[in-house]
Amino acid sequence: MLDISYISSILSHPTWDLIVIFLFIAAGFFYGWMAGKARLLSVLLGIYIAQLLFVNMHFLNFFLAGRTLLETFLMRVTVFLALVTVLSHLFFKTFLRSVSEDEKVWWKIFALSFLEVGLLMASVFALLPAAELFTFSPVVKYAFASPDAFLWWLVLPLAALFIIMRK
Repeated sequence: MLDISYISSILSHPTWDLIVIFLFIAAGFFYGWMAGKARLLSVLLGIYIAQLLFVNMHFLNFFLAGRTLLETFLMRVTVFLALVTVLSHLFFKTFLRSVSEDEKVWWKIFALSFLEVGLLMASVFALLPAAELFTFSPVVKYAFASPDAFLWWLVLPLAALFIIMRK
C-alpha cells in the first residue's frame, strides 16, 4: 500500500540522490529536444577532450592550495564546464555545423542526449571530489560515481555515436 506521508516527506525534503536522478532525466530530455544532432556531437567531443585536458591540468593545484573542499570543488567544476563549453563551441563552429539533422531518428537523438548527460555527470563525479562533499545513495554511487560506472559512461556514448552516425 502507498504511504502518502512517506512520499510527501521525500518530495518536501529531497535527498541529493533524488536531485541527481531528476536532473539526469530532465536534462537528458530537454537537452536532446533543444540541441539537435550537430550540437550533441560537438558537446560529446568537447566532454571527451575536456576530460583529457582537465586530468592533465596540474597547475590548477597551485591556484587551489589553501582553499576549502567546497571552494575547490566549485572552482574545478567551473574550469571543467568552461573547457567543455569552449571546446564544444569550437567543434560546432569549425566542422560539425554541416551535420545533417534527420527528423526521422528522434529516438536516437534522445538516446545520445541521455548518454551525454550521463557522461557529464559521471565525469563530475570521477574528476572532482563530489563524493567527499556529498553522501549519495548506493544507486547514484553505482550509476554515476563508481569507477566501473565511469568506464561504462565513457563507452556507451561512443557506441551510440557509431549507431547514430550510420546511414
